[in-house]
Amino acid sequence: MKATKLEVIGVIFAKLRPDREDVFADIGCGTGGVSEFFAPYVRKIFAVDLDERAVEETKNRLKSYNSEVLLMNGLEFLKEYDYDLVFFGGTKQIEEMLEVACKKARRVAAIAARMEVAIRSFEKIKSLGLRGELLVLNIWRDYELAGGAAFRPLNPVFLVVGCSSE
Repeated sequence: MKATKLEVIGVIFAKLRPDREDVFADIGCGTGGVSEFFAPYVRKIFAVDLDERAVEETKNRLKSYNSEVLLMNGLEFLKEYDYDLVFFGGTKQIEEMLEVACKKARRVAAIAARMEVAIRSFEKIKSLGLRGELLVLNIWRDYELAGGAAFRPLNPVFLVVGCSSE
């Protein structure tokens, strides 16, 4: 199971700008790394995934925080629950989910591995009258080479951010 890199989570955090009263929804939470990072800074976390293993792992990571980890479809969650900030860790049904989330949330962010998915998500956010931003994040990590430091790139990721005109 892939996990969102800590450096990418830092950018997501900076773009979503949580505060202590926010309810944060992590749709497609995977192993729970994004939820765990946000948990100390928000009032409540909802972590949602369709993978039972992911849900169990995330429950363990979040047990000391005010959180609910749910085994359910992200679109259904977005329709039924209230939240202030939403992060999408997966892009299945992303356009439909953005349609619902952008009506309720103050800010949303989604990562995508494929450029065309990122562009469609960005266009969807703009079509809903929100301010949108599209970023490409390239992280390079060092490794030892001949007694010195060299850098190895990680896979780039696209980050799409949308927020109300606050």
